Amino acid sequence: MPRRPDSGQIDLSEIFRRVQEEMLAQLSVGALFEHPSAMGQATEQHWLQLFDRYLPKRYRAAPAFVIDSTGRRSRQIDIAIFDNLYTPPLFPHSAGLHLPAESVYAVFEVKPTFSRQWLRDAAEKAASVRSLRRTSVSVIGRDATKPPAILAGLLATTSVWTAPTFAANLGRARRDLDIGCCLEHGSFEDNRISSPDDSLVFFIIRLLDRLRAMGTAPAIDWAEYGKWGLPTDFEE
Repeated sequence: MPRRPDSGQIDLSEIFRRVQEEMLAQLSVGALFEHPSAMGQATEQHWLQLFDRYLPKRYRAAPAFVIDSTGRRSRQIDIAIFDNLYTPPLFPHSAGLHLPAESVYAVFEVKPTFSRQWLRDAAEKAASVRSLRRTSVSVIGRDATKPPAILAGLLATTSVWTAPTFAANLGRARRDLDIGCCLEHGSFEDNRISSPDDSLVFFIIRLLDRLRAMGTAPAIDWAEYGKWGLPTDFEE
C-alpha cells in the first residue's frame, strides 16, 4: 500500500485532544481499583508527568511547602511550579520539599472535581503562599525587581456542575484563582473558559504564556535567610 505524502502540517489541537483522552482514560481506570487516598496520589502523579512533559526544563513541578526568610511556612501544596535553574530547594528530605517563596511561579491544588468547596480550598492554600515575604537583590546585569504575583489554580478531572451550567458556576466560585483545568468540562484563565474538547491545549498554552510573562525568578537575598544562624559581631 503506498504511503500517504507528508503534508508538512500538524494539528496541535488534535494532538492535545488525544493526550486529554488518554489522561481521562487512565484516570477513569484507576478510579475503579484504587483506594480514595491512593487514587488522589495517582491523580497528582498524572498531572506531574504532564508538567514534566510540557514545561521547559527551567521549571520543575512537585508537591511542596513554601517558606520565607522570616521562617513562615505555607500549607502543603499539591503541585508547586518553581525555578529549576538558580534556586536550590531548602530541606529536600522525607518531611517534604521546602521551597523559598522567591522561587515559586505557580501553585495548584489537585482535586477529583471542580466545586465551590475545592475552589475555595485552592484559593485559601494559594493565599498561604502569596502572603509570604519574598526578597530580591541586585545581581550583575540586573537590578532588584518586585517579584510578580504567584499564579494559583485548580486541576480536576470532572465537575459537580453540568456542562450547561459549568461556566456560570465557575465564574461565581473561582475567587482568587488565575487558571485551572477541568478535563471533562473546560479550562479557565481569568474570565475566559475553553470548550471541553480543548481543555488541555487551552490550559497548557495559557500556562506557558503566563509563565513566560513572569520572566526569571528574582535573585534571593540569602543574607535574609542566613540571619537565623549568623554569629553576632564581637567587640574588640
